[in-house]
Amino acid sequence: MERKNLNVKVSTNVYNMLKSDIGKGKISEFVEGLINKELGGAEKRAEQEYRECYSNPRMVKEAKQ
Repeated sequence: MERKNLNVKVSTNVYNMLKSDIGKGKISEFVEGLINKELGGAEKRAEQEYRECYSNPRMVKEAKQ
């Protein structure tokens, strides 16, 4: 898999907390995991909202108008 660079600026305090809790060489992996988790969660929420909308006849009627 090809990897791209993403530069993110954080305060010194945040960086030092990440560095001490996660480890200097693992910050990128940690951030990537958080992003993947958040993006996956957004996709699941959208799918759930779609299903809820179309299981409710009133909402289907409103959507068609």
